[in-house]
Amino acid sequence: MFFNSIQYILFLPAVVILFYLTPLRFRWLLLLAASYYFYMCWKPEFIVVIVVSTLINYSSALLMSGTSVQKRKKLIMISTLVINLGLLVIFKYLGFIAEMFQTIFQSDHPSRISPALLLIAPIGISYYTLQSLSYIIDVYYGRRDAEKHPGIFALYVAFFPLILSGPIERSTHLLPQLREKERQKLHSVNIEEGIKLIIFGYFLKLVIADRTSIYVDAVFGNLPRHGGITFMAAIVLYSFQIYTDFAGYSAIAIGSARLMGFDVYQNFNRPYFSSSIREFWTRWHMSLSSWLRDYLFNPLAFSFMRIFRKERYLKIISPEFLTYAFAAFITFFICGIWHGARLTFMIWGSLHGIYLIIERAIDRKTGKRLLNIFITYIMVLFTWIFFRSDNVHDAFLIIRTIFTQPGKLYIPFDSDVVAPVYAVLGILILLLIEIKREFFDLKFSFTKNRNEYVRMITYGLLIFLILYLGVFDASQFMYFKF
Repeated sequence: MFFNSIQYILFLPAVVILFYLTPLRFRWLLLLAASYYFYMCWKPEFIVVIVVSTLINYSSALLMSGTSVQKRKKLIMISTLVINLGLLVIFKYLGFIAEMFQTIFQSDHPSRISPALLLIAPIGISYYTLQSLSYIIDVYYGRRDAEKHPGIFALYVAFFPLILSGPIERSTHLLPQLREKERQKLHSVNIEEGIKLIIFGYFLKLVIADRTSIYVDAVFGNLPRHGGITFMAAIVLYSFQIYTDFAGYSAIAIGSARLMGFDVYQNFNRPYFSSSIREFWTRWHMSLSSWLRDYLFNPLAFSFMRIFRKERYLKIISPEFLTYAFAAFITFFICGIWHGARLTFMIWGSLHGIYLIIERAIDRKTGKRLLNIFITYIMVLFTWIFFRSDNVHDAFLIIRTIFTQPGKLYIPFDSDVVAPVYAVLGILILLLIEIKREFFDLKFSFTKNRNEYVRMITYGLLIFLILYLGVFDASQFMYFKF
């Protein structure tokens, strides 16, 4: 069931009501049953994968905790990481790998890819795999003890607000909350904050993301028909579509968890007001970027530093810069692959890695903030061309057309014309909210006003905009496919 479906709107309050009616010692069982039911609504057989993954990681952590032999502990850790990544590769990348090998080695004699290799990836596997990997690594390094309660650990992996598209939680943050009795008591502030987050999430998704998608899909669905100006408009709208779609999902997920007293990591913090690419990745998909920093970039940087620190390469490049460059590029190349088995994602990730290396090289710290924000947004906008395009050829076609064939702006006719108009209206409202929070946060606030009537009127207006301008076709959230 989608977050923006009638089923979820009925499912969530039912779970919350039962949650507070259930004795504390049985709440984990209720949430686990609700989470598995929620997951099985997509495709029941996928539950086998998540249960197998849960059992492997639960058992491996206990085995690591039960041995004092460091070599044995390391062997268990590495084996578990290989199994987790192996499951991810089998379900998400095996078909792509087979096609690449066929292209490289059998280009003159193409053969059909076996249907067995073109598996459908279980939804959410990218997210709960990263959560499991962080748990195993944290137990190995002693950052937390192995969870002995299998049901609590299973809930950590499958918690229904997070399982499909995050935010990606850490065991050191979420697992303790699943045992905190005080946190799970009914508090009006949790209900109010949870509802506010959910309302704002629906506004982002239904009013902005789904409205912009109508124009963006029309343009990208017929590339030869359009000129450069239309492509630029579509890319700008797409930048807000992907932001509001995923930020809307995250707000609904965080709000759903908050209704039951759980504090979940923030995922977005006005990323398009970043004045550098480095800052952008501290504001965009924050749970993923922090995961990549802690579990991929830092270990890579440590390893490369040991290699490069012995001497200065070419007498001008410091080992610190080489370490950062190699670690940053590999991290974001893998980030691109994590989003999907497609060359366009790899280029998108590689571009962000290159951006970071260039920023580190020129050490840009001066200049007007607004100018830096604009430059950063343009840089991010360019990478979205590859992210949205179906293939590399289409991406370069769009780039070439922007610079050589401006053409006229595509404006849909008849009833379709209201979609981009409503989308732009929603974007303007969002920008007003974010500009206020970014630059004038200490001034008057509507959503956090001390007067409850001001808050009620504000969210009442948002509900009106959702009902009047929203798209109610229960369309899929974009990041489900990543």
